[in-house]
Amino acid sequence: MSAKKPLSYKGYLHIDHLLGLQKLISKPRQQDEVLFIIAHQTYELWFKLMLNELESAISHMLAGDVPEATRLIRRVVEVQKVLIQQITVLETIRPKDFLKFRTLLRPASGFQSLQFRELEFVSGQKDEKFLKMHEDDESDYEQLLKRFESPSLWDGFREVLERYKFDINADSKRKLYKKELKALVRLFSGKKYPEVEELAEVLMEYDKNFWLWRTHHIAMVERVIGRKQGTGSEIVKDVVGPYAFNISGVSYLQTSLTKRFFPVLWEARTEISEA
Repeated sequence: MSAKKPLSYKGYLHIDHLLGLQKLISKPRQQDEVLFIIAHQTYELWFKLMLNELESAISHMLAGDVPEATRLIRRVVEVQKVLIQQITVLETIRPKDFLKFRTLLRPASGFQSLQFRELEFVSGQKDEKFLKMHEDDESDYEQLLKRFESPSLWDGFREVLERYKFDINADSKRKLYKKELKALVRLFSGKKYPEVEELAEVLMEYDKNFWLWRTHHIAMVERVIGRKQGTGSEIVKDVVGPYAFNISGVSYLQTSLTKRFFPVLWEARTEISEA
């Protein structure tokens, strides 16, 4: 029997397979399609890491391990900074060069990214209509449904607040929001639970960076294609209705800028008094 080859960098990371995944569809070959594919494949790899860390962070919050949850979410925040910086690389694509292969992408769209939608669900932004978009792929649908039904980051944080004896239970959404707001004002105003406050701060940082990524992404899209319809316009129509079909890609993306994963954390800042 031949001796087993020692593990190598190339073998461990499956470099040959990885570098063979960039399949261009443009003919003649367009230089910028290489960048376009690699950038989006890289996003998906980072999304995979983010989901792994956030899922673990939720488990740690539910188990009462606040420091470890904070550490993992802080790692995700650093990944978000990389995602934001990566947009500047995509911005080096000139509009005239992108248009040479853009029409070939229809109806594919970043709107279809399963992992991005999972990130929204994990973060508590769960919209059931987006499940419909993945009904044709059983495994994708089951994965997204699992995320939809699983505890979110906010569910984990609420468990932490309850463990620290904050009163956040109520019989209506309105009363619940008020109780959560009161608890957070108390948390931010005092010094009794620094580990919980640190967790709240890193959740806000995560929320902020997600918003910054959306903002930079929208600016990049408008810079490259103006206010043309996105390549996934038909998909958007199926999910959110005919109005979205008639608006441009940028206009639709701008509707996401009003969203916050943890609005009560942000409102608590306003309610903190100087006393």
